[in-house]
Amino acid sequence: MVDERVDTVFVIMPFEPEYQPDYDDVIAPAVQKAGLECLRADQDDLGYIQHMMFERIFESPVVVADVSGYNPNVFYELGVSHTAASKTVTVVREDWVDRIPFDIGPYRVIVFPRRPDEGANEQEQAAYESARNAAIEHLSAAIATVIEPDSDGVANPVRSYLATRSPVTCSESRYIDSLTEEHEREMVRAADSEIVALSIANVHFVEELAEVIQAGERTKPLRVRILALDPDDLDSWRYVYHLREGRVVDDEEFKELHEDDQSIAKRVRRALDELAEAPDFHADLVYYRGIPVIWAYVVDNSRIMVGNYAMNRLTARLPTSILVRDDPRTRSMYRYYAEIIEGVASTAATGAGAPAEPAAEG
Repeated sequence: MVDERVDTVFVIMPFEPEYQPDYDDVIAPAVQKAGLECLRADQDDLGYIQHMMFERIFESPVVVADVSGYNPNVFYELGVSHTAASKTVTVVREDWVDRIPFDIGPYRVIVFPRRPDEGANEQEQAAYESARNAAIEHLSAAIATVIEPDSDGVANPVRSYLATRSPVTCSESRYIDSLTEEHEREMVRAADSEIVALSIANVHFVEELAEVIQAGERTKPLRVRILALDPDDLDSWRYVYHLREGRVVDDEEFKELHEDDQSIAKRVRRALDELAEAPDFHADLVYYRGIPVIWAYVVDNSRIMVGNYAMNRLTARLPTSILVRDDPRTRSMYRYYAEIIEGVASTAATGAGAPAEPAAEG
């Protein structure tokens, strides 16, 4: 059975008889022209109207909101819809244009004409039909744009504000295309007191960490724990190269790759030793054994930034899940990753001094 909501546009508007022509003449024809069907709350049979309203707003691919009439219910539902997604197309009848609230005034609102009163002359009727047809075209095009697979949707004040919030400091869990160097620096600057970093060598993170600390961009003490792959765990390093190269590497190539990576590991150790002189900063380098399946940052035991394929942490720009401990939507996922990271940290051996020279294969 096909879910009807996939092809349904939920229409938010006043239900008074005065506004029925707006729906019949402009909104419904525009939706149909876009290849979809209209649904209003007063036409639905799902039962409790408020529950239905929320379901339709969150599940419908497009929402059309007619703010004509300054109806309080309409504006409440418009606010809910703006929070849900960037999929709300706002319209207003021409005689209400000058009463659009300043909150949505800077954003696109499609204006449509008011149906003439009975007894209008032919010229008035022709002008209305022309303006009505233009409004149908504009609204239909806007709806079609929203449902395009790669559409960014329709800008609204709520989503515009949310877009300005940093994913590494916001209060709800986020999923982003990649965590950048600037994100890492911001994380170091914003951390309250502690960061645990889990990866293969953590060289990229340590470099960003050093820039922030040496530039004096932190005003509070910071403790960092670096979890890096043990230089002597040759089986794990061999598997890392197998994944990274996409093939089995022979002994000679393994030796060369391992020497290069241990040079990087020494660089990390030196950078941390230099940072040890910084006031209010402390870092531990610990080595774990076993195949790393994720990279992760744990910040203040309150948020986890995690991604797969640790060996491609930065170069591949892979997607990142940012999980907030107190976000009820992702609480169980937070606990899942926290237990993995805690398990790695608890079994790791403290790295004293510079990383060891590569061990000879037996």
